[in-house]
Amino acid sequence: MNNGAGYKTKQRQAILDFLIENKDKHVTAASISDHLERDGARVGTTTIYRHLDKLLEQGLVRKYTVDGTTSACFQYADQNEQCKNHFHLKCEKCGKLIHLNCSHTAQLCSHIFDEHGFEINNYRTVFYGICKGCKENQAEETL
Repeated sequence: MNNGAGYKTKQRQAILDFLIENKDKHVTAASISDHLERDGARVGTTTIYRHLDKLLEQGLVRKYTVDGTTSACFQYADQNEQCKNHFHLKCEKCGKLIHLNCSHTAQLCSHIFDEHGFEINNYRTVFYGICKGCKENQAEETL
């Protein structure tokens, strides 16, 4: 009887399930840990990162890093390749992730390359700000 292997499989599946349920958000290892703990599963951060690394290698998860001081964010990678071809907008209030399928982004990429000699990696480009819903809620709160 190999309880260790089954336990690791359950942990991996719980992490993957959480990522799939939140595929429209960028989540951190801490948010995964909090979710698992609320569900009664105590999984150490090191274990979560180890499983995330394996999911990254398998192409099931994307990793976003903003700088060297902020925690990395992860997102379930739908099997279609659409996220390689557009930017993302992330709401700093609610965490909502918006896929920016807009012809203007191609023009922006062209301009940056033509004028500045820099090729943007769409796969890793995220603009941070406040979504329309949170902006509207913010406006209502000030009334």
